[in-house]
Amino acid sequence: MNLVLAATLICGATIFTSCSVNDDNSSKTANENRKEFIKHTRQNLKEVAENLNFTSWEVANRINLGFNTTVLNNPNFEKAIIPLFTQKIRESVKPVEEGSELAALGYKQYATIDLTAFNYRFMMKEDGSGFDVEEAEDFEIIINGLNPQTQQWEKGLCKLTLKASGDTYKQLAKRLGNEELAVVFLVPSDFAFSIASMLPGSWTERFIGSFKNDVKLSGESEFTNPKTDVIGITGVISSIFPEINKDDYAGDATDLNFTFTQDPVANKVGSNLSFVHNDKNMIEMDFTTKYTDNDIDFSDFTTSGSILDVLVAVMSGGSLEGSVTLNDDLTTSLTVDDCGKAMQLQKEMAHARRNYADQATIEEYTQQLNELVSARMTCKGVNQVIPMKLQTEKFGVDYWAMPAFNFADEKGYVPFPQLLDKESVEYAINIVDHAAEPMAGAIVTVRQLMQFVQTFIMQARVNRAKAEAGDE
Repeated sequence: MNLVLAATLICGATIFTSCSVNDDNSSKTANENRKEFIKHTRQNLKEVAENLNFTSWEVANRINLGFNTTVLNNPNFEKAIIPLFTQKIRESVKPVEEGSELAALGYKQYATIDLTAFNYRFMMKEDGSGFDVEEAEDFEIIINGLNPQTQQWEKGLCKLTLKASGDTYKQLAKRLGNEELAVVFLVPSDFAFSIASMLPGSWTERFIGSFKNDVKLSGESEFTNPKTDVIGITGVISSIFPEINKDDYAGDATDLNFTFTQDPVANKVGSNLSFVHNDKNMIEMDFTTKYTDNDIDFSDFTTSGSILDVLVAVMSGGSLEGSVTLNDDLTTSLTVDDCGKAMQLQKEMAHARRNYADQATIEEYTQQLNELVSARMTCKGVNQVIPMKLQTEKFGVDYWAMPAFNFADEKGYVPFPQLLDKESVEYAINIVDHAAEPMAGAIVTVRQLMQFVQTFIMQARVNRAKAEAGDE
């Protein structure tokens, strides 16, 4: 969600435009392309700057921060949930059937944990020292949090609810088993969820949504395997925030529709996202990524500033092809031959720019990026493709690789800053300024999530090493 909002409100806002020109005279239309582009860009920059609303984003950041801190990165939560898994394992242990896949893998016994029936309520204690657990109709986590209205830390302020249903897929949970005991998760295909807050005194749903897992087994195993099976996830996340105080909490409503598919045999990932804000289709993204079969060691990335390094490593050698449609009108088609290299060049160029690199230095980066990245624009109602490329331009005291456009009635490429007047630049700065704080909060939550991933992977390695040494 944060990535989509950032793309919409920061990068996207600077090129929001309705390029449709209702004129049958093709020659006149060609001559008016640049004028129409500038006109609608100015109008949309003004509209976006005057109507920015980050209520959903800011609340999502607070919720993410709370769950990362009190659940994912909290050893007390693991202490609360592991005994429940252990209980389910003990209740369901059976001998492995002869001739079964589990028998062929060397297991003597197996236990099953059905996540459609794993319904418990985890309630954080008032002092935050752990969780009280009780049976419930669904899976719930209730955590304490900071009340933004009173600025007081309160018990039971936020609740996550998961409702599982549909078909189930078998997945081996090797971390919970051992050499002789196989633990099998039955993973539901369908989940409905809600995130509610105890404000202003009763549970009120702020985010609701659902997602569906679609697994196409390779036929090599009855258990899901992300290295061989095609896995897809489709869903929607919606936010509902009625206006409480126009100056502090303006009304806000969003819908994020998403579909992700991963084909590990073809080394391909498909992504489709659409973001609707207050009933307006702001952005739609449709991308296919091809990646190399890199074996990434996440433990190498231990600092909070290494998120980009992780992405560079994951995407090294991988390519990307897709499109971004803004305001249901302007479509930018994009191709990147090596995403990891492009991201690394962008990182190095930003470092050079901040150290006042000269034009020739930035131009070298611009040329290298243009060899890796190609893009073009199309607009509904305009029978023209607008080629795009990066062009080195001075912006303030620094040189930047700026997007430039080749209009049908222009010779050469026109850098984007030359298309805007002073007022439009001010609107763009307003947009960036208003979005800066929510984006900063998003970075914090992502860093915490990365820390959880690193901790989880390292713990899994420790457990595996103990098992190999015969300690478990």
